[in-house]
Amino acid sequence: MKILKNKTFPIILCVVLAFSLCGCEKKEPKKYQNYIKSLIAINYLGAAKDYINATGANEEDANALYNSNIELLTNNILSFYNIELSEGSEARQGFVELAKNIYSHVNYKVSPARKDGTAYLVDVTIYPINLFEQTAPDVTAYINKFNQEVASGLYSSYTVEEYEQVFSEGLLEILNNGCITMTYKDPVTITVEIVMDDNIFYISDYDFLQIDAAMISSSVSYTPVEPTDEITEEGETDETISEATEAADTTKATDTTKATDTTEAVDTTKSTENAE
Repeated sequence: MKILKNKTFPIILCVVLAFSLCGCEKKEPKKYQNYIKSLIAINYLGAAKDYINATGANEEDANALYNSNIELLTNNILSFYNIELSEGSEARQGFVELAKNIYSHVNYKVSPARKDGTAYLVDVTIYPINLFEQTAPDVTAYINKFNQEVASGLYSSYTVEEYEQVFSEGLLEILNNGCITMTYKDPVTITVEIVMDDNIFYISDYDFLQIDAAMISSSVSYTPVEPTDEITEEGETDETISEATEAADTTKATDTTKATDTTEAVDTTKSTENAE
């Protein structure tokens, strides 16, 4: 059967690169603004040009950062919906494309930096993506229908891979259609500080995580689904319920706090390239 797990959507922690403090003070607000824009653009949109210009990273590293972010979101979605797919499968690739589709709809505005005493601050206004709550009614109805089909024996001859493939196709259709009519939560403003360190500047990992945590709203409530038989590895039904049986007991809501223990390394060398 299909039961929704109580999950959040932790996104990759970007190790922030930095670049030089060259240029006159009058140009600092725009320069810092462009720097923050480039960090967001590479992580969520795969736009490498400005990031490369700002940090001195090469194209391969920039693309690797974006792809790692896509891979992590893909894994989080699969875990959230309790789906197990083999690497390289057609269905898994469908969720990779879904992750790219979701991130292509990030909605934000980066303001010019402002000086506060000796520090420069940058306000980032974010409209959190509301896809998972937006599509929750349709997903719940689909899961209930699918579970009824499982109970009727429709998939009794299916292997686990075939079973997951069929379920994934319907779910992907719902979520991709949701992207077309994407809705957003009320805007939130994250203020980040430009950290000065000799001849370089950057923002802290903590500040980047604040931006990241606001990009996708992962607060979702689902009506509980009734347990039914589950497909086993042999393609037969099993009376036992999956490890997420608690999800069928009450309406579940995911925590909007994103995990931060899934950091993945990128090039941590701080650049001294001219940002001008």
